[in-house]
Amino acid sequence: MLDSAQRDIALATLKRHYLFAPLSEPEMAALLARVDLIELDTEATLFHQQQPAERFFLVADGQIKLFHTTADGHEKVVELINPGQVLAEAVMFMRRPCYPVNAQAVRPARLYGIRGDIYTQLLRQNSDACMNILGDLSMRLHARLNDVVQLTQQNATHRVVRYLLGLLPRHAEDGAVVYLETPKHVIASRLSVKPETLSRIMARLAQDGVIILKGREIRFVSIDRLQRVMD
Repeated sequence: MLDSAQRDIALATLKRHYLFAPLSEPEMAALLARVDLIELDTEATLFHQQQPAERFFLVADGQIKLFHTTADGHEKVVELINPGQVLAEAVMFMRRPCYPVNAQAVRPARLYGIRGDIYTQLLRQNSDACMNILGDLSMRLHARLNDVVQLTQQNATHRVVRYLLGLLPRHAEDGAVVYLETPKHVIASRLSVKPETLSRIMARLAQDGVIILKGREIRFVSIDRLQRVMD
């Protein structure tokens, strides 16, 4: 359970997300009454694949990876969840909800755990909010399908460049600096490339003078040239 100060912070955080923005103040109060604050150390497990799902989660800080283990024992990262994003929300609408993948903290993380039964009951009572959320979900489904297409049709270099560009804040200019807080082997798994392939592509971009690498720091020398790699 959240104390008063934590509840105020949670309210402000959740209201910024499209899943909660349409809810009224009384509805948010009912939801927050059962919200938990979860703190995870690096590599701590949030849930396991096929575990019964009672909650979905919003990441407040840190990063969570969603992954499954292949038949030969390798880990395949399906998605990386960053602050402000939710995970396992779609599972709440299944008849017998179970988590379809594993979830683990990439680095220390804090999350809000939201009861799925309470959330879906609120939607049943508020058709306007339900329709607004369905509209947002539909747009995000189309975006996710585009991601799948790009992962399957683009070559490894294009996937890496697209990931790097996605690290930049809006309206970033040449000289912008970002830090790779996610381990390279996790990024490689997410992009369906080998870790050595990821390192080789980034080294080639540095040799071409498009970026400058210094440990985990990446300085974008020419965003325009980097974007042209995608052409």
